Amino acid sequence: MDTGKYYHLFANGDDAHNFITSESDLKAAFNLIGVCAANTNASVLSFSIEDTHPHILLYGCKEDCVRFKTMFESSYFHHIVRTRGDGDNVRLECDLYAISNEEYLRNTAVYTIFQPTKDGKGILPSDYIWGTASMYFRKGNYIPIWYITSDMNVSKPVTIGSLTERERRKVLACRRQVPRDWLVCNGFLLPSNYVDVQKFENIFITANCFRVFMGNNSRKCDAIVGRMAKAHGITLDYLEARKVAEEVCFQLFEKKTARHLTPSQRLTFALNLRRTRQMTFRQIAIIARLPEDEIRKYVN
Repeated sequence: MDTGKYYHLFANGDDAHNFITSESDLKAAFNLIGVCAANTNASVLSFSIEDTHPHILLYGCKEDCVRFKTMFESSYFHHIVRTRGDGDNVRLECDLYAISNEEYLRNTAVYTIFQPTKDGKGILPSDYIWGTASMYFRKGNYIPIWYITSDMNVSKPVTIGSLTERERRKVLACRRQVPRDWLVCNGFLLPSNYVDVQKFENIFITANCFRVFMGNNSRKCDAIVGRMAKAHGITLDYLEARKVAEEVCFQLFEKKTARHLTPSQRLTFALNLRRTRQMTFRQIAIIARLPEDEIRKYVN
């Protein structure tokens, strides 16, 4: 029995403000999506990479999609450290939102491929090389955009197994491996190796339905942005957050701060702030006097 679900994987651009600083970073993030697909049982249906964060639509059981998320975070962070000498203040902690509503799924599928191109880039999603929009509802033969060089020549793809170990490491941006028959062209680990085009197209059934949803209006986008904001948490002014937290702490334990709470009480306090006030993990960690990672473990 298929127990998989659709998941929207995305990161907080404010936390990952130095996520991309060069074209080599873009290519590393792009190729690492394929590496994670090869090394987990999560299916990639679509993705795009912005300067500050990625959007990826996954399908699979929660454990596999969480494994994909964790692998992508750690692999890309290691790339940053290796190429920049340190972490460069990047906090790449992605969120994974389970999608159950059919209309929301269609809106999210479109959002994951058109979001980077809608804010003044002057390019259609199908021509955006750092995403998969060009792959869907194609008829007949066409040249994938990753085959075309900057001077408009067409390169021929090769198998990654035909490359030297050094060349493979450069493409994959990590030590993990992918099947040796997967194709590479112009330094891109081709999405055709792993993107489930058919499953993405099945979300819309017809090309016309896909076209309609590609004409996404602001209301549909706002629903997705609002859900992402809820996942990240709402950033309040620090003094305002303190005041809200004091009220909650007093209601729960008749104490104004977490200073005099036991560890278990602090965790209860932290989870209450997250679930009822949607405060950011970072603010809650400071106010509740707990490690941020510990709070994240217990939030569904």
